[in-house]
Amino acid sequence: MKIAVLGCGPAGMFAAHAAIGHGNQVDIFSKPRKSFMRGAQYLHRPIPGLSTDPFKVDYRLVGSVAGYRDKVYGDDPDLPVSPQSLVGVHDAWDIREAYDNAWSEYSPLVRDWDASSLAGFEFLDERVNQYDLVISTIPAKTLCYRVDQHTFKSEKIWSTDFVKHVGIFEDKIGEPIVDNVVICSGDPDDWWYRQSRIQGYENTEFPYDRKPSTDVVWEVEKPVSNNCDCWPEIRRLGRYGAWRKGILSHDAFYNVERWLGVVAA
Repeated sequence: MKIAVLGCGPAGMFAAHAAIGHGNQVDIFSKPRKSFMRGAQYLHRPIPGLSTDPFKVDYRLVGSVAGYRDKVYGDDPDLPVSPQSLVGVHDAWDIREAYDNAWSEYSPLVRDWDASSLAGFEFLDERVNQYDLVISTIPAKTLCYRVDQHTFKSEKIWSTDFVKHVGIFEDKIGEPIVDNVVICSGDPDDWWYRQSRIQGYENTEFPYDRKPSTDVVWEVEKPVSNNCDCWPEIRRLGRYGAWRKGILSHDAFYNVERWLGVVAA
């Protein structure tokens, strides 16, 4: 098969890796630059051929799940949040290692393409039918050509790349800061909702109405859902590519394998 992948972040490179690993011809279209990965991130499943040994992550919750949900997404009881399924100790894999390995292998396949330009849309019009499968990992809003008719639901939060200034690792669990720990807070008295330290990388996330008083803080948009039906022939991957909550980085690899029919659905 001839496959096009839009985007060269982790999801795009993991998708390309899956397709190439099963003998397909792959072209990657993106601005040719490696994504910068902030904060404490990890893979919940390994990417075969890119990941090495796992490590353990201790995922904890203080307060209630409902309190956690309310801080970020409001009080919708049907909206799933990570503490419902992840609390406990589980295996994890280094996402930076996997992405570095994928970039080293597949970055020569990246063709310079700006999805946000008029030329980007003209390219899709001309090329989308030249491929057996087109996969997009770029933000779904970028591919929407009827923005006035479609809704992209999301929530904004604040994020920093450190945890020590809040000190909850000692205050809440009575331990010094340790590696490979994620703590979610549903306690309304805590002005943050999640703190993490993974493989030495740290971050703290805050509800949008509780911006921390620090010079180093980023506004982050967290996709929840959308009703866009533009480009129905394009498959969407990644949380931003699909613009849906609950999508994890490893899904890009395993969904491509499922689409290619090389693993069970």
